[in-house]
Amino acid sequence: MNIYLCPSPELYPLYHRLDCCVIVVDIFRASTTMVTALAHRARSIIPVASTEEAERLGQSADCLVAAERDTRRCAFAQLGNDPAEYSYEAVSGRDIVFTTTNGTRSITISQQHGAEELLVGAFINLNATLEHCAAAGRDILVLAAGWRGQASMEDMLYAGALAHQAEKRGLGQAADDATRMMRDLWRVHCLSLGERVRYLSESEHYRRLVASGFADSVPYCLSLDLHPLVARMEGDRLLALNEHPAYT
Repeated sequence: MNIYLCPSPELYPLYHRLDCCVIVVDIFRASTTMVTALAHRARSIIPVASTEEAERLGQSADCLVAAERDTRRCAFAQLGNDPAEYSYEAVSGRDIVFTTTNGTRSITISQQHGAEELLVGAFINLNATLEHCAAAGRDILVLAAGWRGQASMEDMLYAGALAHQAEKRGLGQAADDATRMMRDLWRVHCLSLGERVRYLSESEHYRRLVASGFADSVPYCLSLDLHPLVARMEGDRLLALNEHPAYT
Protein backbone atom coordinates (compact mmCIF):
# COMPACT_ATOMS: atom_id res chain seq x y z
CA MET A 1 0.00 0.00 0.00
CA ASN A 2 1.45 3.35 -1.09
CA ILE A 3 0.79 6.56 0.83
CA TYR A 4 0.78 9.91 -0.95
CA LEU A 5 0.27 13.47 0.32
CA CYS A 6 -1.60 16.32 -1.34
CA PRO A 7 -0.58 19.42 0.68
CA SER A 8 -3.54 21.63 -0.27
CA PRO A 9 -7.06 21.16 -1.66
CA GLU A 10 -6.21 23.65 -4.42
CA LEU A 11 -3.69 21.09 -5.71
CA TYR A 12 -6.02 18.12 -5.55
CA PRO A 13 -6.58 17.86 -9.34
CA LEU A 14 -2.82 17.27 -9.73
CA TYR A 15 -2.80 14.49 -7.12
CA HIS A 16 -6.05 12.64 -7.80
CA ARG A 17 -5.49 8.90 -8.31
CA LEU A 18 -7.86 6.20 -9.45
CA ASP A 19 -8.86 3.43 -7.03
CA CYS A 20 -7.44 5.24 -4.02
CA CYS A 21 -8.67 5.87 -0.47
CA VAL A 22 -8.71 9.65 -0.06
CA ILE A 23 -8.37 10.74 3.56
CA VAL A 24 -9.35 14.35 4.23
CA VAL A 25 -7.48 15.67 7.25
CA ASP A 26 -8.04 18.93 9.15
CA ILE A 27 -6.42 18.28 12.54
CA PHE A 28 -7.10 21.79 13.97
CA ARG A 29 -10.03 21.03 14.04
CA ALA A 30 -12.70 19.92 11.59
CA SER A 31 -11.73 16.30 11.02
CA THR A 32 -10.98 15.81 14.72
CA THR A 33 -14.38 17.27 15.57
CA MET A 34 -16.25 15.11 13.05
CA VAL A 35 -14.62 11.93 14.30
CA THR A 36 -15.43 12.97 17.88
CA ALA A 37 -19.08 13.54 16.98
CA LEU A 38 -19.36 10.09 15.41
CA ALA A 39 -17.55 8.50 18.36
CA HIS A 40 -20.15 10.09 20.63
CA ARG A 41 -22.93 8.51 18.59
CA ALA A 42 -23.99 11.26 16.22
CA ARG A 43 -26.12 9.46 13.63
CA SER A 44 -24.52 11.19 10.65
CA ILE A 45 -22.73 14.34 9.57
CA ILE A 46 -23.71 16.24 6.44
CA PRO A 47 -20.66 18.29 5.37
CA VAL A 48 -21.42 21.36 3.25
CA ALA A 49 -19.07 23.94 1.80
CA SER A 50 -20.95 27.17 2.55
CA THR A 51 -22.55 28.78 5.59
CA GLU A 52 -25.59 29.62 3.45
CA GLU A 53 -26.21 25.95 2.70
CA ALA A 54 -25.70 25.00 6.34
CA GLU A 55 -28.22 27.58 7.51
CA ARG A 56 -30.76 26.55 4.88
CA LEU A 57 -30.47 22.84 5.66
CA GLY A 58 -30.70 23.55 9.35
CA GLN A 59 -34.01 25.34 8.84
CA SER A 60 -35.50 22.64 6.60
CA ALA A 61 -34.40 19.46 8.40
CA ASP A 62 -34.36 18.16 11.94
CA CYS A 63 -30.60 18.57 12.28
CA LEU A 64 -28.14 20.22 14.56
CA VAL A 65 -26.21 22.92 12.74
CA ALA A 66 -22.45 23.23 13.24
CA ALA A 67 -20.81 26.16 11.48
CA GLU A 68 -17.43 27.82 11.90
CA ARG A 69 -15.49 30.47 10.08
CA ASP A 70 -12.01 31.68 11.08
CA THR A 71 -12.10 29.50 14.26
CA ARG A 72 -15.38 31.08 15.52
CA ARG A 73 -18.89 29.60 15.70
CA CYS A 74 -21.35 31.27 13.28
CA ALA A 75 -24.21 33.10 14.96
CA PHE A 76 -26.98 30.90 13.48
CA ALA A 77 -25.39 27.59 14.56
CA GLN A 78 -25.92 25.50 17.69
CA LEU A 79 -22.36 24.14 17.52
CA GLY A 80 -19.00 25.40 16.37
CA ASN A 81 -15.81 23.51 15.55
CA ASP A 82 -14.51 22.71 19.02
CA PRO A 83 -14.47 18.94 19.73
CA ALA A 84 -15.22 19.67 23.40
CA GLU A 85 -18.74 20.75 22.38
CA TYR A 86 -19.55 17.35 20.86
CA SER A 87 -20.35 15.35 23.97
CA TYR A 88 -22.48 12.22 23.95
CA GLU A 89 -25.31 14.19 25.54
CA ALA A 90 -25.14 16.91 22.89
CA VAL A 91 -24.96 14.82 19.71
CA SER A 92 -26.08 11.23 20.34
CA GLY A 93 -28.69 10.14 17.81
CA ARG A 94 -28.59 13.44 15.91
CA ASP A 95 -27.77 14.35 12.32
CA ILE A 96 -25.41 17.32 12.09
CA VAL A 97 -25.09 19.75 9.20
CA PHE A 98 -21.45 20.79 9.34
CA THR A 99 -19.41 23.51 7.66
CA THR A 100 -15.95 24.86 8.47
CA THR A 101 -13.39 27.18 6.94
CA ASN A 102 -11.20 24.47 5.41
CA GLY A 103 -12.19 20.88 6.21
CA THR A 104 -15.62 20.61 4.64
CA ARG A 105 -14.43 22.48 1.56
CA SER A 106 -11.75 19.81 1.10
CA ILE A 107 -14.42 17.11 1.20
CA THR A 108 -16.40 18.93 -1.49
CA ILE A 109 -13.35 19.32 -3.75
CA SER A 110 -12.38 15.65 -3.55
CA GLN A 111 -15.97 14.58 -4.23
CA GLN A 112 -16.16 16.85 -7.27
CA HIS A 113 -13.05 15.20 -8.72
CA GLY A 114 -14.39 11.70 -8.28
CA ALA A 115 -12.71 10.33 -5.16
CA GLU A 116 -13.77 6.68 -5.16
CA GLU A 117 -13.61 6.16 -1.39
CA LEU A 118 -13.56 9.23 0.83
CA LEU A 119 -12.64 9.03 4.50
CA VAL A 120 -12.18 11.65 7.19
CA GLY A 121 -9.07 11.10 9.29
CA ALA A 122 -7.54 12.50 12.45
CA PHE A 123 -4.85 11.46 14.86
CA ILE A 124 -7.58 10.30 17.22
CA ASN A 125 -8.62 7.51 14.78
CA LEU A 126 -5.38 7.04 12.86
CA ASN A 127 -4.76 3.30 13.19
CA ALA A 128 -8.39 2.33 12.58
CA THR A 129 -8.28 4.32 9.34
CA LEU A 130 -4.96 2.77 8.35
CA GLU A 131 -6.28 -0.76 8.96
CA HIS A 132 -9.40 -0.07 6.92
CA CYS A 133 -7.36 1.09 3.92
CA ALA A 134 -4.97 -1.85 4.21
CA ALA A 135 -7.89 -4.29 4.30
CA ALA A 136 -9.39 -2.62 1.23
CA GLY A 137 -6.11 -3.13 -0.64
CA ARG A 138 -6.04 0.44 -1.89
CA ASP A 139 -3.36 3.10 -1.93
CA ILE A 140 -3.92 6.17 0.25
CA LEU A 141 -3.96 9.82 -0.73
CA VAL A 142 -3.95 12.15 2.27
CA LEU A 143 -5.62 15.45 1.42
CA ALA A 144 -4.37 18.04 3.91
CA ALA A 145 -7.04 20.72 4.32
CA GLY A 146 -4.59 23.48 5.28
CA TRP A 147 -5.74 27.06 5.73
CA ARG A 148 -7.35 28.99 2.87
CA GLY A 149 -5.34 27.12 0.24
CA GLN A 150 -2.04 27.24 2.12
CA ALA A 151 -0.29 24.24 3.63
CA SER A 152 -0.58 23.52 7.36
CA MET A 153 2.06 21.65 9.30
CA GLU A 154 -0.30 19.60 11.46
CA ASP A 155 -2.33 18.30 8.50
CA MET A 156 0.70 17.29 6.48
CA LEU A 157 2.24 15.57 9.52
CA TYR A 158 -0.75 13.24 9.58
CA ALA A 159 0.59 11.67 6.38
CA GLY A 160 3.94 11.24 8.11
CA ALA A 161 2.32 9.58 11.11
CA LEU A 162 0.30 7.30 8.84
CA ALA A 163 3.40 6.29 6.87
CA HIS A 164 5.37 5.71 10.07
CA GLN A 165 2.67 3.40 11.44
CA ALA A 166 2.21 1.63 8.10
CA GLU A 167 5.92 0.93 7.74
CA LYS A 168 6.29 -0.16 11.37
CA ARG A 169 3.42 -2.62 10.96
CA GLY A 170 4.39 -3.82 7.47
CA LEU A 171 1.18 -2.46 5.92
CA GLY A 172 2.54 0.12 3.48
CA GLN A 173 5.08 2.80 2.73
CA ALA A 174 5.60 6.48 2.01
CA ALA A 175 5.45 6.74 -1.77
CA ASP A 176 6.32 10.35 -2.59
CA ASP A 177 8.79 12.98 -1.42
CA ALA A 178 6.24 14.96 0.60
CA THR A 179 5.14 11.91 2.58
CA ARG A 180 8.74 10.82 3.16
CA MET A 181 9.64 14.27 4.50
CA MET A 182 6.64 14.27 6.83
CA ARG A 183 7.45 10.73 8.01
CA ASP A 184 10.99 11.78 8.89
CA LEU A 185 9.78 14.91 10.73
CA TRP A 186 7.28 12.78 12.64
CA ARG A 187 9.99 10.35 13.74
CA VAL A 188 12.34 13.11 14.89
CA HIS A 189 9.89 15.55 16.49
CA CYS A 190 6.49 13.97 17.15
CA LEU A 191 6.55 10.44 18.55
CA SER A 192 5.20 11.46 21.96
CA LEU A 193 2.24 13.72 22.67
CA GLY A 194 4.46 16.20 24.49
CA GLU A 195 6.80 16.39 21.52
CA ARG A 196 3.87 16.96 19.16
CA VAL A 197 2.44 19.77 21.25
CA ARG A 198 5.83 21.49 21.54
CA TYR A 199 6.66 21.08 17.85
CA LEU A 200 3.31 22.30 16.60
CA SER A 201 3.18 25.22 19.02
CA GLU A 202 5.21 27.05 16.37
CA SER A 203 2.62 26.40 13.66
CA GLU A 204 0.44 29.15 12.24
CA HIS A 205 -2.86 27.47 13.01
CA TYR A 206 -1.86 26.79 16.62
CA ARG A 207 -1.36 30.53 17.01
CA ARG A 208 -4.81 31.18 15.55
CA LEU A 209 -6.34 28.80 18.09
CA VAL A 210 -4.48 30.51 20.93
CA ALA A 211 -5.65 33.93 19.77
CA SER A 212 -9.25 32.67 19.66
CA GLY A 213 -9.09 31.00 23.08
CA PHE A 214 -9.01 27.38 21.87
CA ALA A 215 -5.49 26.33 22.89
CA ASP A 216 -6.98 23.73 25.27
CA SER A 217 -8.16 21.68 22.27
CA VAL A 218 -4.62 21.08 21.00
CA PRO A 219 -3.55 18.08 23.16
CA TYR A 220 -6.79 16.29 22.33
CA CYS A 221 -6.39 16.97 18.61
CA LEU A 222 -2.83 15.59 18.72
CA SER A 223 -3.64 12.42 20.70
CA LEU A 224 -3.39 9.08 18.93
CA ASP A 225 -6.12 6.44 18.62
CA LEU A 226 -8.68 7.64 21.13
CA HIS A 227 -11.58 6.42 18.97
CA PRO A 228 -11.22 3.17 16.97
CA LEU A 229 -13.67 4.03 14.22
CA VAL A 230 -13.55 4.75 10.51
CA ALA A 231 -15.40 7.82 9.21
CA ARG A 232 -16.51 7.35 5.58
CA MET A 233 -18.63 9.41 3.23
CA GLU A 234 -21.71 7.55 2.00
CA GLY A 235 -23.45 9.79 -0.52
CA ASP A 236 -23.82 13.17 1.15
CA ARG A 237 -23.29 11.89 4.72
CA LEU A 238 -20.33 10.98 6.86
CA LEU A 239 -20.97 7.77 8.83
CA ALA A 240 -19.04 5.69 11.35
CA LEU A 241 -18.23 2.21 10.03
CA ASN A 242 -17.31 0.79 13.45
CA GLU A 243 -19.12 0.94 16.74
CA HIS A 244 -17.19 2.65 19.52
CA PRO A 245 -16.86 0.13 22.36
CA ALA A 246 -17.39 2.77 25.05
CA TYR A 247 -21.01 3.14 24.02
CA THR A 248 -22.05 -0.41 23.16
